[in-house]
Amino acid sequence: MALRSRVPEAEPSGVANPSEVDPPESQPFDQRMSKVEEIRRNRRLLDSYSEAVVVQHHDGRTGVYKPDEWPDDGDGYIVARKLPSGRLGYYAGPDAGPRTDPDAFRPWDPPIPPRRVWKREPDGTITIDGKPASPGVQFMFGGKIEQPSKPPQ
Repeated sequence: MALRSRVPEAEPSGVANPSEVDPPESQPFDQRMSKVEEIRRNRRLLDSYSEAVVVQHHDGRTGVYKPDEWPDDGDGYIVARKLPSGRLGYYAGPDAGPRTDPDAFRPWDPPIPPRRVWKREPDGTITIDGKPASPGVQFMFGGKIEQPSKPPQ
């Protein structure tokens, strides 16, 4: 019986039906805009100071201060420091020293993997990092392909 019942058609209207309801915002617009303004303000301060400390406050705010002007009232801790070279150095950990010591902050250089060395040997074999490449690579680039001693039967 359910298959025979007819669904009434909706009346056409000039208003478009929304396809989906927007998901609820995780933060109100004002809070998100205040974060954007905080980031912009911190960036301006970081660019204007020759040396600076980046402080993470306990309430989630981040501040940029001159090293001698940071209010060390226990409200936060230094997470990074703008070094005299102009690079940003991050705290290297307790083994590096206290957070008040500029030498405890190291610039972060991401590791760069070494490039593979491709070479064509005098006999025509293609090697990658000194080892013969796979037969597919040999075929693709015209390298020497080892022929089987007996043809398959």
